[in-house]
Amino acid sequence: MIGNKAASGFTIIEVIVSVALFSVIILIATQIFLMVVDSQRSALATQNVQESLKYFLEVTAKEMRMAQKNNDPENICLNVSETVSENVFKVSLDSAGNNILNFKNYYGDCVTYSVAPDLTTPTTQRFKIKRQTGSVTADDFISPAKINIDHLYFILNAGPSAQPMVTINLQAHAVGQDKYKSTMTIQTSITSRYYK
Repeated sequence: MIGNKAASGFTIIEVIVSVALFSVIILIATQIFLMVVDSQRSALATQNVQESLKYFLEVTAKEMRMAQKNNDPENICLNVSETVSENVFKVSLDSAGNNILNFKNYYGDCVTYSVAPDLTTPTTQRFKIKRQTGSVTADDFISPAKINIDHLYFILNAGPSAQPMVTINLQAHAVGQDKYKSTMTIQTSITSRYYK
């Protein structure tokens, strides 16, 4: 006797429900993966900005602490006949309204710190150091092209009895997509080791 066996299988409703659940799980997993990738990119942008600013502050702090009094009768480094802060530091503005810091370093070089546009990417502003030894002038950027300096201010603490001190206030961000911008603002004060 041949039995009548019912064929087992999935109904159309079971197939639709299982495909819908699978799609939701894949969609959630994809969104989590994209969030992790975005977080990692944002963290890397923040780290790059921090490392660049840390390097800038180390270089400038070392050189500024060793700044000397400019005893030149013409004050070639400071470019004025009389300055504040015992002729150690001078803060001025360039034609674009950006702050410039001038001083004479330990080796007797005239040093200028400023912000200038990068020639390869004119929309990016970078830290620039200019050193002049006699008739030889060397310009160099000390921040990478991937970091844009939004604002750089040098505030001079001057007075007849005050230690020569400059406060650096800067704001920078990572160049790229806006969601990975990672803007940072830093302020620090540096004094010269020059004593009266």
